[in-house]
Amino acid sequence: DRSPQRFPGGCVGRMADATRAAPLSPARPPVCRWAIRIPLLAAWAVLPIPLGTTPTAAALLQLGGTPLRGGRLEGAVGLPLERASGGDTPVLPFTASGQPLRLLLDTGASMTMVLPAAAARLGLNPARHPETSITLAGGGLGCGRLRPQRVNLPTLRLTGSSATAGVLRLEGAEALVLPVAALPPGVDGVLGIPSLRQLPFAIDPRAGRVSFGSAALPSNADEASAISLPLRWKRGLPLLDLQGPRGPLPALADTGAEGLFLSPELRQTLTPLGPGQRLTLVGVCGDQPVTRLPMLGIGLPGTEPRAAEVVLTANPIFSQLGVRAILGQELLGSHRQLWRLDLPNPRLELR
Repeated sequence: DRSPQRFPGGCVGRMADATRAAPLSPARPPVCRWAIRIPLLAAWAVLPIPLGTTPTAAALLQLGGTPLRGGRLEGAVGLPLERASGGDTPVLPFTASGQPLRLLLDTGASMTMVLPAAAARLGLNPARHPETSITLAGGGLGCGRLRPQRVNLPTLRLTGSSATAGVLRLEGAEALVLPVAALPPGVDGVLGIPSLRQLPFAIDPRAGRVSFGSAALPSNADEASAISLPLRWKRGLPLLDLQGPRGPLPALADTGAEGLFLSPELRQTLTPLGPGQRLTLVGVCGDQPVTRLPMLGIGLPGTEPRAAEVVLTANPIFSQLGVRAILGQELLGSHRQLWRLDLPNPRLELR
């Protein structure tokens, strides 16, 4: 049966594609991953892949309208690294007005976003804006029908894992309220760049920690051993250059991306390591075809190209940002990451 089906957790796809995606271990039933958030700018989507086999990504780009306020982020905190269900994207367990508010840490989002249910739980009253005041881009043909709403967030607090681990506060920030059903279970939205660029933060998968402010800064010995990658801003998002087979490859540096996403024309310059799998992406703005396959030829600057599972997608983010790739946890996840978006010359340090 090739007709679209709905899988557990709200995933939508085709059973034939899902069962052929990858071999399953006895401990992993053949169900969809929580979501494949291919970078459709303002569109999260669902890809029919078994749990634990497919990268995910998120990017949220405001094209028009008054930019949302990032508020004031202050303090220092360290706490255990929590991942999104079935993936590697960090989740920040904030509290607001005495209620939990769990946000993805997402350097690929040019604004903060919360779900309508989270806004209602916090007692917020979004103000609907005229259609032309806030414009978003995404995959498919239905972006013009999106009706984002703007809201003032209450003070958010992120408390450390011990009495001495500190507190992080975010005050005066704005968010968009969007009905994005494909976020991971138990996640209420994303924390975007306008707030994240105010303080240094570190993601340490080896120690299982995430930290902000002075708690994120390394010792002198650790600093000497780091690979420092310069970042540059484009439309409010951080870009860097990957090492491609024919020279530098401009990419969006996205903590919210589970994998490595490439423009389709790059397929001709890389070495395939297996057959590709054609899949249908069901996005907020409509359907989008993608191809998933293992390839060799992409690496971080200063490192040898390595084998990686990539997703080829004709995605609007490439032309909007002038990039050809979206760098996520497929290449970043094995490194301790120090993000210095707070500096005049921003950089990403990897250890």
